[in-house]
Amino acid sequence: MAEDHSYLGSGIILIREWNSGEPFLEIGNVSAYTLAPQTTTIELADYRNQGGGTANRVDRVTGYNLNYTFHDFKSANFARATRGKASNIAAASVDDEPAVAAKGSFVPLKKLASSITMVEDSTGTTEYEEGRDYRFERGMLFIPADSTIPAPVADEPNVRVRYKHGELGHVEAGVTSQKFYEMQFYGANEARGGKLVRMVAHKVSGGLIESMGLIGNEFGGGSVPGAVLKDSAKATGPDTSAYFYWQEEK
Repeated sequence: MAEDHSYLGSGIILIREWNSGEPFLEIGNVSAYTLAPQTTTIELADYRNQGGGTANRVDRVTGYNLNYTFHDFKSANFARATRGKASNIAAASVDDEPAVAAKGSFVPLKKLASSITMVEDSTGTTEYEEGRDYRFERGMLFIPADSTIPAPVADEPNVRVRYKHGELGHVEAGVTSQKFYEMQFYGANEARGGKLVRMVAHKVSGGLIESMGLIGNEFGGGSVPGAVLKDSAKATGPDTSAYFYWQEEK
């Protein structure tokens, strides 16, 4: 009887910038990792038969799409999928940041605050009372309608804010050109008792995230389309692929 090779997979995705020699990083929890060959069909009609038909056909490979969906909303994943740059901002205290505070509105700050130390007028002569003149909400200020903070003039800053923030992951999107990556999948085939499998893609174009679902009724996911490109350096002989290879435990 032939051995069953059914497949039900789970595993991890490792990634690094192509030809960088840097350590591989794990993307994190990935719910979909799909390789899809693309083809163009060239057909020769059967001109000898009045009923028509196809005399010959060639399905020519035009590419390999590689798509994945990540669920770890961390800076490195967002930077990679938005052509951005990720950085870490150390926890710190911010002194006297100018801001425009209008009654009945929120006041965003430059950093995502963890606490407010003090709010005063732009000259530093009047200190405002927390709970009456302002509230700390969602990492920023909210100014109640009955606050004693005067209305801003010509949208000029009318308060100075002192606050603290924790360590922050930060991404500036759309500031780099497209990059290429090496990607390796290490998984287990649950349908065969957890036997190990592996797929190595030599050169993958870095796709842009299709959407960022920041509000919803389900766990968020970032779907990233890409493509496996030819890496000529990996084709060291007639039987080695310039694109990808697959391994499995027997």
